[in-house]
This record gives sequence, C-alpha cells and structure tokens, in this order.
Amino acid sequence: MSKNTPIYVARPIVPTLDDFLFYLKPALEARRLSNGGPISANLELRLSELLRTRYVNLMSNGTVAIEIAAKALNFQKKVITTPFTFAASIGALLWVGLDPVLVDVEEDYLTLSPDAVEGAIDDDVSGILGVHVYGCPCDVDALGLISRNHNLPILYDGAHVFDSTYNGRPIVSYGDATTMSFHATKQFNTGEGGAIVTSSAATNTKISLLKNFGIESEDLISDVGINGKISEINAAFGLANLNALFDERARRSSVSQIYTDILSGDNKIRIVPQRPGTLGSRSYFPIRLPVENGTSLRDKVYLGLRELGVYTRKYFYPLLSDIPAYTGKMSQTKFHLPNAERAAKEVLTLPLHGGITDAEASYIAESLKAVLNA
Repeated sequence: MSKNTPIYVARPIVPTLDDFLFYLKPALEARRLSNGGPISANLELRLSELLRTRYVNLMSNGTVAIEIAAKALNFQKKVITTPFTFAASIGALLWVGLDPVLVDVEEDYLTLSPDAVEGAIDDDVSGILGVHVYGCPCDVDALGLISRNHNLPILYDGAHVFDSTYNGRPIVSYGDATTMSFHATKQFNTGEGGAIVTSSAATNTKISLLKNFGIESEDLISDVGINGKISEINAAFGLANLNALFDERARRSSVSQIYTDILSGDNKIRIVPQRPGTLGSRSYFPIRLPVENGTSLRDKVYLGLRELGVYTRKYFYPLLSDIPAYTGKMSQTKFHLPNAERAAKEVLTLPLHGGITDAEASYIAESLKAVLNA
C-alpha cells in the first residue's frame, strides 16, 4: 500500500449502468422527471417494505426532510437537541426559525441524554430532535417516556441508521417521525435525496402538502410549503442501488470486524459501543483517542494516517455549540456539555465502505496502532 492509492473515509455505492437505465428508462420515455411520478412511488413502496414502516415520504435531501418534518410536527420556539451532530441537524432548525436548545449527550453512546433533556424542558419548548449517531440509536425508550409525559413531539434524525432495529423494532418506528438522508456517502443512497418516515397518516399527509409548495389541488394552496420533492432520476438511481446494498453491507461488516479484532487490544483506543439490542450495519466505525499530557492523540493519528494515504474524519468536530454562526442565532448562551465537548476532541471515524479489502482494513488498523504508539 502506498500514498498513490489513498483510502477515503467513504465511497458511494453505485448501481451498474444496466440496472440504472432499466429503472430510468420509463421516466425518459414518458418525459416525467419529477412531481411524484411512478418511479419515486415505487421506491417509497420498496423502502416501506424494507424499513417495515407504513409511510416513507421521499425528499430532495435529508436537510429539507428535517425542515419539513419540524413544520409538520408543529415545532415552535425552542427545540431540545444535541450539539454532537452534523451541521444540517441544527442548521435546519435555525433555517425554519426555531431556537435549538443544546444539551449534553450520553458518555458511552454519544446520543442525546434523557436526563439533560428532562432538565431543559420549559414552557417554550415545543419538541425534541434526537440524533441517532453512527448507527447507534438514542435511548428511545427514555426519550419516548419524556415525550409522552410532557406532550412533546419527538423527531429523530435517522441519517445514520437506515433499516437497523432496536429490541426487534425498526429504529425508524420510534418517535413521531424520523428523517433520513440518502446522500451519496450514506449506506443507501439516491445520489442526493432523503425521506421522512412516520406511522401517522395525518403527519404523512401534512408532509406531502408541505413538500409540494402547500398545493392541495390545481386551484387551492392551503399552506406555505417549499419544493422538497425528489426527482424521478434520483429515485431510479435509488431503486437500482437496492440491488447493491446487501453486498455493500456485508463488506462493511467484514471491515468492521477486522478493525475490532486488531484495535481492541490497545488500551489507548476505545471503540465507541453500540447500544445493546441494536442490529444493523454501522454507517461509521468510530473510535476514541484521549488527550494525553496536553497532546491530542486523535489529531496525531489523523495527521499520521493522512501521511500514509488513509483519510479518516474528526466526526463531529468542531462541536456545533462552538460555531458562532449557529450560537449567534440561539437564545441560549451558556452550555453544560462535558460529554459532548470531550467526544468532539476524541472521536475519529475510520474508512468504512464496500471498496475496502480485508488487506486494506488490516493495513489501516495496524497503521493506526503504529502511528498512535510511535
């Protein structure tokens, strides 16, 4: 292995050209490229079967999905959420005029802390946005109880979980709705796209209205909406990609096992655990490396592996509570986030995709240990 053959943290799965054209051809022949055509309807049906949920409402991307879901669930004023997430989660809330209340995460699983959520609830809080991180679900049982006790709708950002299950149930079946991202780097992708998953017919109807400008019929606009529709081209790409999904996940599982076998023996390396009861392919392989004598071992490994052509990611860094462009738009000015702040300095996600061979996975893990202990 050499610097001339870099290994990146992610690689999109793509369909064969024949598979893609098979699903795309009807759209080209009919010249129907958007506005809820038969290809996107077919993908919604296939995904609802795969995810074991009643409604899958396709979106143009995962960020728009959060914006529309927040509107459909009638989020107003404050929404409790996590700072340990990708920029889109909080950015979407701010974009639709909401006020994110940032609370800490659990030390082990790095998902929204139920105790912190409970402590942040006041009369202005209208909802909760939990984020399932790296494929690990939030404590959906505890958060669900809080949601019911305080009559607060709960939305989950499920960009990292797809069809994983928790205690035998699809993770997307928890809460009032779950948003998904089908961006190119996700384990299932439509090139660019997303979805909102819900079991509520009323919520799904509202979502469909909001993603199509609020247009109820040719002569009636009954709400203020936006254009959140997926194209038939992206839907065809997604349908074709379903054929490649399971081989992709089998490779990811093999790579993850190699990482686990090699890295588990080093006491400086802490593999971020999966919540017990969770089944499904991890979207990422996160580890934690401590700050030692004032030196960030995470940053040392990140830079050292880049020199060897291995591109990891400090995911999530910087913490969103440290970004003035975000915090300047929030009413909250002080944060107590010890777990999230520590995680942002320690977490490194390793390359995880179907293009990594067993030999490359071993090389990455052994190189990581060598750089760490140099």
